[in-house]
Amino acid sequence: MSNRYLGSQKFDAKHVDLLDELTYYGAVRRKGGLHLWCRAFGIKSPKSEGVTGDDVGKLFKEKKFVDIAKYNVRDLYATKELYEYWDKYIRF
Repeated sequence: MSNRYLGSQKFDAKHVDLLDELTYYGAVRRKGGLHLWCRAFGIKSPKSEGVTGDDVGKLFKEKKFVDIAKYNVRDLYATKELYEYWDKYIRF
């Protein structure tokens, strides 16, 4: 199952479903979200600055698009750091 994405990827791209990897393809009962996994491995959570996914709808209605973009960028950086941690310490 660890190679389930490789056959369908074009141009030699390598896809890693980080949640699948961290939960050992569902073997971990509680999957958690980005906030949980970041905290578990000592990575600054993107939610620590007060904005969560629950806030995005409200921010959109208030036309606070820059705040939404900043929230998305924090998620991207946290995901990158989490991937790097996984790649260095957990991947086998």
